[in-house]
Amino acid sequence: MKYHDYHLEGYSVRQYGAQITLHLVYDYSGIPKDWSDIEFSGVLIYNFTHTGGAVITELYEVPLAPLVNEKQADLADWQSNHGGLVLWNDDAKIYGAKLESEGYRAWRIDSAMGFAGFIIGKGSKQKEPNQAPQITIMAATDAAVQPPRQP
Repeated sequence: MKYHDYHLEGYSVRQYGAQITLHLVYDYSGIPKDWSDIEFSGVLIYNFTHTGGAVITELYEVPLAPLVNEKQADLADWQSNHGGLVLWNDDAKIYGAKLESEGYRAWRIDSAMGFAGFIIGKGSKQKEPNQAPQITIMAATDAAVQPPRQP
């Protein structure tokens, strides 16, 4: 997957939270701009901190159970205050084992600029290479339209 030294241009949440797509751009002076979209599917839980100005350095799969154990206090707090953690169990070992038995996996995302995050879901993939956004200029009576980036 293409991500190292790419800037986090943004991310989208679709399918009611079950699909997260990182929109990355490699944008450095004197080098052709390149985009990379990385999609996570079957997302159960995600958390991103300090997204502004992020330059992604690492995106890697990690063992699920140790991540759940590490994030146990956060997960318990989120479940208590907001609810919605599917398959939730107050015991991190039981919860991690249940998620693993259901086919969930975990990824960490690190940055050189303070961003950190993790995703628990069922899959990840590099989406097809994107083209630079195209701008279509219409006649003076029509508005200029910028179509969305192609998925």
